Amino acid sequence: MQEQNRPGVIRLLLYLILSASLVGSMAGWIHASGAFDWVETLILPNWAAPRHILTAVWIILFQLMAISLWISQRSENDRLRLISSILLLGLVGVITFRMCIIFSARDIPLNFAISLATWVYALITIGVVGRNSKAAGILLWPLFFWVTYGLAISFEVMRLNSGSVMAGGL
Repeated sequence: MQEQNRPGVIRLLLYLILSASLVGSMAGWIHASGAFDWVETLILPNWAAPRHILTAVWIILFQLMAISLWISQRSENDRLRLISSILLLGLVGVITFRMCIIFSARDIPLNFAISLATWVYALITIGVVGRNSKAAGILLWPLFFWVTYGLAISFEVMRLNSGSVMAGGL
């Protein structure tokens, strides 16, 4: 890619603003839908993250994904640059879709299945993005650790609530 056609600082700022807006919109929808009231009815492990930090963590992680996308798009490798960009945008979509499904369906086993699929997709994405740009791949590792933590939490919530109400409609 020619230097004058590479994404510049303005595109990076646009990515950062859009990613923060997406997380803020999702957090607002989750709070307005009563999903956190539903979560309060579940038995949670004592090592679950306090809910007041979740939005801040997701904002940071989405910012890291935005920076990773920007770095990936500045890569010299045309083929991997395109694949990395598609996978990263897909990861944003998968995570957003996951939140929509989990908090709409309020189904604990479905939450675990979607968390597992998200974990696998994130692992593949990090591998490809890391081959395209080492720096872009490294920026995705905090997201992978958080998705892994979310997978463990979702399994534990499923285990702890196996004898109680498993779906929404409370």
